[in-house]
Amino acid sequence: MKRAAQGFTLFEVLLAISLLGILLVLIGSALINTQRTLATSEHFTARLGEIRTAQYWLRHQLQQVLPLPLALAQEGPDEVFEGEPQRMRFIASLPPHLGGGLYLHTLGLSGTPQASRLEIAFARLTGPGASQPWGEPQALLRGVRQVRFSYSGLDPQGRATDWLPRWPWPRRLPQRVRIALQPDGSLAWPALEVALRLDASHLDTTGGMP
Repeated sequence: MKRAAQGFTLFEVLLAISLLGILLVLIGSALINTQRTLATSEHFTARLGEIRTAQYWLRHQLQQVLPLPLALAQEGPDEVFEGEPQRMRFIASLPPHLGGGLYLHTLGLSGTPQASRLEIAFARLTGPGASQPWGEPQALLRGVRQVRFSYSGLDPQGRATDWLPRWPWPRRLPQRVRIALQPDGSLAWPALEVALRLDASHLDTTGGMP
């Protein structure tokens, strides 16, 4: 007479459960690592897109700078360009899809040290010495640790200057603008140097030699 088939022992059941648990842990870890990698990749791609968009917009607008007195927007000195280490003011046109027209642009760093951003504010020219804020200030790039603007052009004797942290001749445009920026994260800000298309560095606001 044959003996009845024996079932699994308790030890074998416990061993199988342990092996299954280890396998599930390995699969779970692999899924979590995959999700983290995808999230990191998406964040990297999004951040790179933000930096490229900010650089494109800055290059485009700086190439539209016009040698028009800032006094067209508000009463003040007969200046066409304000260039400070962390602030720029100039008049340029906006693209047609944004409404077109001439606007006073104010570019600089805003926010707190823990949450700084590169910001642009607009004021639309409405009449001689008058302007009206247009919309809310826009963040060109969030998560900015530091920004430095520098300028080069011709001095009053017509000699080319080195890069200057402040543009000392506000009645004339510089020839080039450099924007150095340190963003949060591992991505670097590629060096951005913009040559102004309209070279009026040799003219003052009345069209004469300075």
